[in-house]
Amino acid sequence: MGGKNVFLKAFFKNPRQIGAVAQTSSFVADEMTRSINFSKAKCLVEFGSGMGNMTEKILEKMSPGCILLCFEVDKTLAAKLSQNIQDSRVKIICDSAENLGEHMAKHGIEKADHIISSIPLTTLPYQTVKNILSYSFQYLRSGGHYIQVQYSLATLRQIKYLFSSVAVSFVFLNFPPAFVYVCVKM
Repeated sequence: MGGKNVFLKAFFKNPRQIGAVAQTSSFVADEMTRSINFSKAKCLVEFGSGMGNMTEKILEKMSPGCILLCFEVDKTLAAKLSQNIQDSRVKIICDSAENLGEHMAKHGIEKADHIISSIPLTTLPYQTVKNILSYSFQYLRSGGHYIQVQYSLATLRQIKYLFSSVAVSFVFLNFPPAFVYVCVKM
């Protein structure tokens, strides 16, 4: 089954969890990776990896000594991601981003340099979103970025509660058009 069909099938199976009918565009991926200093990063985390569109963009820029923890909760998409991405720096985790701390400890990592998220915050239960954002803040190093793509500004207030520095950009060339939040942990 083609990649688009696999993603679309996953969306129809659980739309609140997947959050979009199409994978993130290369334009959004470019915007989301723009603020990352890849030469200094030792650990990157990606939430909602899907089938690897964003993952591939991250890997293009990532240094050889960096590790990338990819969280994808959908088993079918995680399996497809494992087929698509063959890189020893990548650890594919089929689990909720709420379990970030457990998986970082498992890999001997205290703090992530940057967290890149495509998780659909507006469609998930409030407590799940609160946990994901709280753990992201907790396990992000000082000066690190939490970068989130969303299709509305509905969660901006919740994010600003944790991150005092939040820049928002709009990417028209995506379906649907998207907002990218770049949040810095002070």
